[in-house]
Amino acid sequence: LRTGHIPLNKHLYRIAKSETATCQQCNEGNESVHHFLLTCPAYTRQRNILRQELGTRAHHVKHILNDAECLKSLFTFIAKTKRFEPTFGDV
Repeated sequence: LRTGHIPLNKHLYRIAKSETATCQQCNEGNESVHHFLLTCPAYTRQRNILRQELGTRAHHVKHILNDAECLKSLFTFIAKTKRFEPTFGDV
């Protein structure tokens, strides 16, 4: 997630593995790490839980990805979205 080399459509499109960079969950923007973690309306419920656990740190990608105290909540968020199951299985 930190490098952006993750099976989200923005990266997959860049490496010619997806026909579009658009988020297939909401069709409202490019599916980047920022979009996935902070703005995609498809994951609002999961994001609200993340925000309850992390407080203001949940509003900044740099904190979510780099603060060791955020990692457990981040992994829970990822698992609850099920976004990476097609690639990695049950995370």
